[in-house]
Amino acid sequence: MRTSRRPLHSPGEGFTIVELVVIVAVIGIVASLLIPGLAKAQSRAKGIQCLSNLRQWSFAMNVYATEHDDQMPRDGTDAEGQYGVDTGAIRGPGSPNDGYAWFNALPANVGDRPLSNYWARLTEPREDLPFPGKRGPIWHCPAARSSGNDRFLKGGAFGFFSMVMNADLKLLNRPGEEGPPRVHPYPNMPRLASIPNPAITVLFTDTAFSPTLEPYTSVPGRNGIFPAGRSTHFAQRHTSRGANIVFIDGHASFFRRSYITNTLPRSGEKATPDVTWNPNPVK
Repeated sequence: MRTSRRPLHSPGEGFTIVELVVIVAVIGIVASLLIPGLAKAQSRAKGIQCLSNLRQWSFAMNVYATEHDDQMPRDGTDAEGQYGVDTGAIRGPGSPNDGYAWFNALPANVGDRPLSNYWARLTEPREDLPFPGKRGPIWHCPAARSSGNDRFLKGGAFGFFSMVMNADLKLLNRPGEEGPPRVHPYPNMPRLASIPNPAITVLFTDTAFSPTLEPYTSVPGRNGIFPAGRSTHFAQRHTSRGANIVFIDGHASFFRRSYITNTLPRSGEKATPDVTWNPNPVK
């Protein structure tokens, strides 16, 4: 004689505590397997978007040069290489209203407003100016983050920058040349076609942003507030190892910080065959 088995659950009957514990444990195991992969995918997506943003600034530069006799805009600094965050300038060279600066000359070519337009309506810098995760996403690396403990110089009132123009493009000195730096007189810059190695010469680059989360630069307190940069402020936020660069010829690539810089503050960049900051030929 066969006996019918009772179903695991009769209608209206809930799960037992043991069954619920098993289900929760399985969900936990699956989540632990999926979350690292999702985090990596998200990190990769931010790196790709960062490369895209840099390429768009390069495109904007080429459009500008086409319309201005092949000239580039200035890197945002004045004749002495300074910016308003240090000088206090709010008009003219090296200020948020500098018409020759890349952050005012190029945004129209990427469908955004110049920094001067944001700045004219300034009440709260982090809310009114382009800032990671907030206004003006094209201005920033999507992986750039800020801590609540960050104290940006001058409160960020002169702008926030996680992507910057190569500060050495205005140099007249050749690599290894002795003597003080010589630069093109403000507001002049070299013509794009005059740069001998466009495929390896840096145009725009990721730069360290957070004073507290990216303390590996020579002066972390100056992170995120200057529109031009060199290798010493090269970021390492993508996969915690490096950052992105777009070159004069328009191609963009990821590089480890250890490949770009000697890592010691003020020690300068390494001599590498595929990246140069000084646009002038070696003597």
